[in-house]
Amino acid sequence: MKPFLGIDLTTDKKNEKFDGLEFLVMEPSEALTKSFEDSQGNAEETVKKANIPVLIRVFQYVSLFVVIVLGKSIAKNTLPFSEAYQNAPWLYWGFGLSFLLCIGLWYLGKKRAENVLSTDESVQTFSRLEGVAASIYAELGVPAYAKNVDVLSFFYKNDNGEIKLKEKPMQMFKYINFEYKIFSDSENFYLVNCDGKFSFPLRDIVSVKKVKKHITFSSWNKEEKYNKGIYKEYKITEDKYGTMHGKGYVLIEVKRNGESFGIYLPDYELPVIEEITRIKAQEE
Repeated sequence: MKPFLGIDLTTDKKNEKFDGLEFLVMEPSEALTKSFEDSQGNAEETVKKANIPVLIRVFQYVSLFVVIVLGKSIAKNTLPFSEAYQNAPWLYWGFGLSFLLCIGLWYLGKKRAENVLSTDESVQTFSRLEGVAASIYAELGVPAYAKNVDVLSFFYKNDNGEIKLKEKPMQMFKYINFEYKIFSDSENFYLVNCDGKFSFPLRDIVSVKKVKKHITFSSWNKEEKYNKGIYKEYKITEDKYGTMHGKGYVLIEVKRNGESFGIYLPDYELPVIEEITRIKAQEE
């Protein structure tokens, strides 16, 4: 089964082309695409300005690492505090100073981001980006009732027909979760983002499955927190590196010209998928 939005590294380690482009039925106009790229570039520059410099971030990560290492050493010590301090005062001073440095740099970064992102220029930059995106969705025929879903993308190798995930160097997660608009009509369901509109005939859906498997993905895209409200039951967590951890995914199998494709979505999208496809998911 070829993964929709998968990137095949079997024969080309530098491949960047997504699988499943056969389902692409419409792209935004050149003018809107250019406008979106420009607006997105401006937004990215604004975010860069809001971030603290790389060197300071390095100090922040180093100080956090020192806090963790020294904190574990202190926690393992069974001697009374006065005796432990007398034996290794540098341990406690190092922990305290590193902790203060870590908190100070975190606060510095927080205030810098608030100051940059609250300016009129920044607000207008993100407002323009949202406006162009809205124009693209209108052009691609996305109705107002469309919902947002995360679709999983990943690098993989095909090993004698078996799909094996492959992470790039320094990649902290196995899946990238891209946000799409989803809706359906009497014949198809659609996934749409600012790059284009994908169409999947409902009659070509082979199955909808719930797969229980630990997954790691890149970010949290929802307005509601991952551990609150409707998402609480999925027991999603976030580690200290910002990587999200989930308990499983939804797999929609569709056929096109005799070839099987799999659309992967995090398990928290299950209610929307069952509503859109009109199929009750089965446990795998």
